[in-house]
Amino acid sequence: MKYQVIGDSCCDFTADERKKGHAVSIPMAIIIGGVEYQDDGSRSQQDWISLIKNDEGYPQSACPSPDAFYKAFDEDCVNFVVTISSKLSGVYNSAMLAKTMFEEEHEDAKIHIFDSLSAAAGEHLIYEKIVELAEAGRNFEEIIAETEDYRDSMTTVFVLDDLETFKRNGRLKGIKALVATTMNIKPVLTGDEGEIKQIDQAIGMNRAVNRMLYHMEKSGLDLTRRVRITQCDSKKLCTKISRVLKERFGFTDVEILDAQGLSTSYENPGGVIIAY
Repeated sequence: MKYQVIGDSCCDFTADERKKGHAVSIPMAIIIGGVEYQDDGSRSQQDWISLIKNDEGYPQSACPSPDAFYKAFDEDCVNFVVTISSKLSGVYNSAMLAKTMFEEEHEDAKIHIFDSLSAAAGEHLIYEKIVELAEAGRNFEEIIAETEDYRDSMTTVFVLDDLETFKRNGRLKGIKALVATTMNIKPVLTGDEGEIKQIDQAIGMNRAVNRMLYHMEKSGLDLTRRVRITQCDSKKLCTKISRVLKERFGFTDVEILDAQGLSTSYENPGGVIIAY
């Protein structure tokens, strides 16, 4: 089966994945200092950090147009799309509109849009699952059913050193620790049906990460699952976390991904996102 997986740029595809041909990234727009930049892979993580650091305000984002997805669809192959949670962005709706438009003009087209109910590392896990199933010879309907089951069993947890971008863009409603930022309190957050929910908090990043790992451990882990960590200028910390997940918890498939532009603009330097 000829197929492609189309992801918005929060999916954080690696350079190798882009080159292999199955991964197609649709750039989101990031507005920094009143200037709109395309998250198209042409800038490094440090480039994005520098742009954001030199702006007195906070970055904003805009989802791709339906036309961007429409142009990415290929009627000669199966098209799977993975989007950031529909509770956090309009990307899913944009992709769905593009699907409707494309199918009206190409009646034999095969397209399915997956709402990841997550972001960053979580989106990437869904991409990997689709590739695994496609390469194993599953058909279109089987891939959809098995991937949706996988998504629904997936967990995303994260700790951010800087919550201001999330706060300014209205993504952290009800997170109680925001009132205590002067005390260096870091909330431990998780995805809850696509929305962000606080499960714990601690003073300082190291303690907050320890609380995050505690919640992972007590939840009852399936050690056969893949674990992906999205790092934003936090490679050293994420490497330590990876070691704990392998040596103490017993996971065997743990990889660290680099946040691209959209993930960087929200995660901010020092952030850690884990999906499993």
